[in-house]
Amino acid sequence: MNKITTIVFDLDGTLYEDTHHFHYYADLLKNKLTPEKQKAFEKDYLAVGAGKHTLMIGRVYDAEQDLILAHRDGTVTQGWTWTGEEVPKERLANLYAEPLQFDLLNMLSIGDLWWVPVSIAKHYGLSSEEAYHAFLQTREHMMTDDFLLEPLVEFADVLEKLHTKYKLILMTNSPQTDSDVILKKLGFTSYFHDKIFEANKPINTADRLAYISQKHDVPFNQMLSVGDNYINEILPAARLGCKSICIDPNGIFENSEATHTVAGLAELAVTLENWLLK
Repeated sequence: MNKITTIVFDLDGTLYEDTHHFHYYADLLKNKLTPEKQKAFEKDYLAVGAGKHTLMIGRVYDAEQDLILAHRDGTVTQGWTWTGEEVPKERLANLYAEPLQFDLLNMLSIGDLWWVPVSIAKHYGLSSEEAYHAFLQTREHMMTDDFLLEPLVEFADVLEKLHTKYKLILMTNSPQTDSDVILKKLGFTSYFHDKIFEANKPINTADRLAYISQKHDVPFNQMLSVGDNYINEILPAARLGCKSICIDPNGIFENSEATHTVAGLAELAVTLENWLLK
């Protein structure tokens, strides 16, 4: 790790841990459904939160086939119907002979809490356009004074130290307008030497990292990718030869391509301090 010169950070779930905006997003999505489907949405959303649904962090929702999938770096290992019935291996082999190609429309990697309510909404018939509109409404809400963000003090202190010794890059799928507001609320505005918005991860993660490598003249083996979404920020970076830290509160990715996993921001702060500032 002493060769690291550049650190690429995700934004949501990586620079802060607040989760109340996910419930706001879920309510917007739910309210776009018919009353009958709203009740079903609410039931499923609560079941996922309680760990009583087949849909969970680390899995994939195939909206075209309406199937929930378990996978290992894109290779499907198990599948279920929405109601939890296991899909026969022969059918899975026919449907997913090649590794999964994740996107933001139909093959949804449930890599963080953003993707739970949108997967449920799409199961009940909400279009990708309507879901994206709800996402933008949520980001607009996050820009208002009603949305409060408190940075974790230990992490904020480490980030301040890092930005004087390393090149820090922000790479987020979110638009610039609301991302800048969130950075301001956190007090992190001056810490990043470059920012990439609407990065279209995971589809364009590798291309974005290649762009950073070229623009800042840094080889992949000197780059560290930090994020809470394994498919978006960790796996593509690892395949390029970058180091990575996966924020993994559920302990799903301990034996994965991630260089290291941490349970949350407090542990991330300690890890960064010990590896890069001592």
